[in-house]
Amino acid sequence: ELVQKFARPVLDFTFEAMPVIISACQKAYEVYRRLPLVYVELLIGAVMCFFGGFYPTVFAALQAAEHGGLITLRKALGALSEEM
Repeated sequence: ELVQKFARPVLDFTFEAMPVIISACQKAYEVYRRLPLVYVELLIGAVMCFFGGFYPTVFAALQAAEHGGLITLRKALGALSEEM
């Protein structure tokens, strides 16, 4: 009962926020596709620069995602976004 007391609000928020998050990600992806590669590299570099000491962690997470099924994840999220 204690878990349900805390899990229910979290799940309710997640289900309500998911369409908004998916919509925002789709819009961000459209902007990303229109940007020239130079600007994309600039943005990625700025994000990694401001992470400071977390740069190796960010890079390691990106590499792990690529090796661990980033394409499968991308397909699954695309299918989920089409269902919503």
